Amino acid sequence: MFPISWPAGARGVACRLAVDFAVLVALSLVLFVYERALIPLYGSGPRTIDGAVLFATLVAAAHPIPVSLTRALLFGGFIFAVAPPSTYWVAVWTARWGRAILGPLVTHSVVLVPMLSVLETFVVEINPIQNTPSPPKSRNSIGYRSLAALASFAGIIGLSPSWAKVSYLNNVSETQIFLGLAAAMFNIWIMTFQVRRTAVPQKSKSKSKKKAISSDSPTLIRPLLLALFNALWWKTHKFLASPVLPHPLLAPYLHPDFPLVIHSSVQSTTGLIVVGEALPPPSYQGGSDAVMHSLRYLRASHSLLGGVWMGGKIATLDDVPPQVDSYGTPLGDSIYGTFVLQEAARLVNSSSRAGKWERARPADLVLGFRRLLSIVMELRPRSSKSIPQCMMQARLYFGLPDHPPENLFLEDARAWAAKRRASVGTDKSVPLFDIAVHDCFSGGGVPEHIYTVEFWDDLKVALHPEGVLAVNFAGMIKSDASRMISQTLKTSFGHCRAFHDSQRGIKEEEYETELINLVFFCSRSGKSLTFREARRSDYLDSYLREHVLSGLPEREVPFELLTGQLDSRFILTDTHNPLGKLQNAQGPHHWWLMRQVLPDIFWETY
Repeated sequence: MFPISWPAGARGVACRLAVDFAVLVALSLVLFVYERALIPLYGSGPRTIDGAVLFATLVAAAHPIPVSLTRALLFGGFIFAVAPPSTYWVAVWTARWGRAILGPLVTHSVVLVPMLSVLETFVVEINPIQNTPSPPKSRNSIGYRSLAALASFAGIIGLSPSWAKVSYLNNVSETQIFLGLAAAMFNIWIMTFQVRRTAVPQKSKSKSKKKAISSDSPTLIRPLLLALFNALWWKTHKFLASPVLPHPLLAPYLHPDFPLVIHSSVQSTTGLIVVGEALPPPSYQGGSDAVMHSLRYLRASHSLLGGVWMGGKIATLDDVPPQVDSYGTPLGDSIYGTFVLQEAARLVNSSSRAGKWERARPADLVLGFRRLLSIVMELRPRSSKSIPQCMMQARLYFGLPDHPPENLFLEDARAWAAKRRASVGTDKSVPLFDIAVHDCFSGGGVPEHIYTVEFWDDLKVALHPEGVLAVNFAGMIKSDASRMISQTLKTSFGHCRAFHDSQRGIKEEEYETELINLVFFCSRSGKSLTFREARRSDYLDSYLREHVLSGLPEREVPFELLTGQLDSRFILTDTHNPLGKLQNAQGPHHWWLMRQVLPDIFWETY
């Protein structure tokens, strides 16, 4: 059944275990690459694929048809050869259904399960304990195969995240990895393929000599087949490539069928960082828009970090020259009003520090990178390498100014806040921040560990006693998640107010259904927060700032509506924090909303 032969004894066992380990490493790499390929189209959805991985391993163990290892190599070669285009196009097709749960499940079934199952054959069919050759057409018992599959499942899930730490893979595309695996499987198949020979009856000594020559012929055939295959593969493999752009993108890409240009596309540790720009349609003559255009956006995988209006949609108060990017291209207002709403922290006049921030830049400390302003800190563990990529693109294409190295912190905010608290406690010369902006929403959720009482206690020490904290949170007004955020902030700071960024207002019947951005303003000064009226100088020549800041009172959400009855079950702590589960449930809705903000072609071009 298995033409691959093994040495006898302990050496044979070691060889078989080595093969199992190599296959397990390959399986974990396949899962990592597959997830990375789908995340730009599905966001966090593909991460919930443990069930698909388990199903794939059990399929390899339970199917009743014996498959030889050489045949598995051949099948695997073909499956991985078509993996690049199929992974992309199946995901694109299912994503257009607008079903954030069903789409990935169908994609897993069509693409992932066959890839994992064919490799898993090597794990479940090789028995490292059995030292004698298996009789023809025999298999390991179903019990052994099932145990091997379950052990393999645990190994795949455990090893796969480790590949994210291999920075070299950021410069290697999914196409290269899949086709590399395909080529390896084809080559191994050729080397292990058994060339059948027909015995020639011996009629004379000369005939016997001729037969001896014939028996050696397979050693000549394999090198010829290897050379022929690799020459053919070199010429044809490019036709199997995925339509995904190269990462990093060496030159701007203009879509051939749609007015869309991709300025930059770079793979980072935490996702794909893309700068795109929707150009005005050639037939556009002004007026209402059938399709969103004239905007430049920054996305990380399937999360829209921000954007600005471009071209004919740039407008400034009193026709003041607009801001420009590093190439001198004019930039308009942000496409998101919530970033401006956070700047209302500068309008707080109930603090003795109000005079200090009258002339301040939009923020003193920014936790999170979505605002592309001032001091930046990454908030997710092990992901600091992605922030320099975001900052680089923001500086090139969005006018982000440089910051002194001593004012730039690229690290996990939880660890930073703890260190800052220790520094302030031992060194009174450490400067305190007057305003802190906490904006960490991305991909449908927030990192829950930086919304707890313990985190706020650390951050308060880094903030001036009369300082102001602004916290952005996307959710429903009447929801358990909003109640947890508001009650925890009120418990930690004492005085808080909340405002929404909706441009059309929020009706009462939408309090439990409409996903909106809420900005909480909090202070521990002991005084109730009050805001002065916005002035012309607050608008920084921006129509958007004028619209948002001048209408601040109409945007307020009654805080008691958010908090409800104070209840310890809604106070977030390190030991009691259900926020993550609530956010996970919100993820599909956020994915669907992102698909409404930008048409499918924006998400499919990267």
